[in-house]
Amino acid sequence: MSADPLDGPAAGLKESLAAAIDRDAVHLAAVGDDIFAHPELAYHEFRTADLVARELRGLGLPVEEGLARTGVRARLRGARPGPVVCVLAELDALHAPDHPAADPGTGAAHACGHNAQVAHLVGVARALTERAAAGRLAGEVVFFAVPAEEYSEIGRPGVPDVEFPGGKQELIRLGCFDGVGLALMAHATGTPDPEPGGGEPAPALGMAWHYTGFATRRARFRGRSAHASSAPGHGVDSLSAARVALHAIDAQREAFAADVRVHPVLRAQPGSLNVIAEQTTVDILIRGRTSQSIADAERRVDRSLRAGALAVGAAVELSSAPGFLPLDVDRTLGGLFRRNALTLAGAAGWAEHDFSAASTDAGDLSHLMPVMHATHGGCAGVNHSARFRVVDPVRAYVQPAKAIAWTVVDLLHGDAATARAAIAGHRPRHTRTGYVDAVRATARHAHCAEDAGEPWRS
Repeated sequence: MSADPLDGPAAGLKESLAAAIDRDAVHLAAVGDDIFAHPELAYHEFRTADLVARELRGLGLPVEEGLARTGVRARLRGARPGPVVCVLAELDALHAPDHPAADPGTGAAHACGHNAQVAHLVGVARALTERAAAGRLAGEVVFFAVPAEEYSEIGRPGVPDVEFPGGKQELIRLGCFDGVGLALMAHATGTPDPEPGGGEPAPALGMAWHYTGFATRRARFRGRSAHASSAPGHGVDSLSAARVALHAIDAQREAFAADVRVHPVLRAQPGSLNVIAEQTTVDILIRGRTSQSIADAERRVDRSLRAGALAVGAAVELSSAPGFLPLDVDRTLGGLFRRNALTLAGAAGWAEHDFSAASTDAGDLSHLMPVMHATHGGCAGVNHSARFRVVDPVRAYVQPAKAIAWTVVDLLHGDAATARAAIAGHRPRHTRTGYVDAVRATARHAHCAEDAGEPWRS
């Protein structure tokens, strides 16, 4: 394959796809902005899913709806049999009630840029169908808008017929990725708002090659209520147990592996100021670049939680729910995207990093198939903040769609030799059934009294 994406047998097709996406720029911005203005939380993205379905159906593609409640999938078949490449977009917003564009009823806001992903998916689908590109491709392109990437609560999703908290996890469980060979997507990255007259925008396109996974803990500390002033010795303060546990976690931070992040949330409990707290809950995400570093941090966190209960004579119930697996971006897919991005945006428009401490359920998918998880700019404000928003529609909506479309062409053009090689070179860590069993095994529960030993034995 030529070093120049526009010097080869697919050059004309790539140029025509880029031109088609440029012509669609206003439409793609309208799609992205409309979704931004109507954010929906995980597994409740009904309006957003309906918009995606209408867009894809309007291209004459067969559309499936209601996959894991809100997932939408369409297929474009090539001229010859071959691998299946999936273009992914995530539908959900996150709970960010302080965001100026937050839904007043749910607190949902697109403070992470998933609205841009839908614009990419629509842009790639429109370009490939308009230019009759399928006649020059071997295999299929699946356009898949998926629910529930944001992870805001520990535990079951709390919606009917859904088992796993991550949308891609649930879709894997249901077999909706069966037959897919590779998956492509691009995720927004914001930057801190610059000071007046200073600051640099995020590069147009980029790549972080590794992302953390995470495990979860919920610790319910149980004490004994009593009058906080006249009879404190008759009570056991669950809040004090939680505070001691959090101090114990802080005391071990320098012993965690360099790639580990542990961030707890102390959940508010109802009660009176003059009553010793009988119950206090702490939720924790334990992130790491590898499964081994996550497991080591879990042991340290568990010891700290038990120590907090032991210190004040409380009990603690520990439970865990499925988290996300670490993501290693496939080098072949990432290399193709980088090559295309450098042509589209130039060296100054490209940023590459070895590691991101963020997590995504695309990591779970990467344990079954090659996954590309690129990044794009065009946004200001750091991700998940009240200041995050799209400020450059071309960088946020248009350029990523071009780079993804070109990568699809690289994979499936001719006899799809590049896609076949990427699939052959990938070593899956799970079968689908093995993956589902492994995720289910992470849901555990144990009760530890103040003199209990190791958890997870009950």
